[in-house]
Amino acid sequence: MGKAQTINKVFRLKRGGKFNIPGLRDELEFINGQEFHIVLDVLYMNGFPLPMAMQTPIINWIFNNKFLFVEDTRNF
Repeated sequence: MGKAQTINKVFRLKRGGKFNIPGLRDELEFINGQEFHIVLDVLYMNGFPLPMAMQTPIINWIFNNKFLFVEDTRNF
């Protein structure tokens, strides 16, 4: 088993809208301020992990389009 690349990161979408994400067939719609929480390379939204088939495409989309997001990682 490999080492996780992303241990704990939270990204908040600056502006909502419909997005075409490479690797996914359908356009996805997100709201303003939508949070994307990546823990040990697993993407969570609203407290739940996304389906496996959506994990890599959306994580790659986030990291390739950081200008769309505010990094909002908090350490407690």
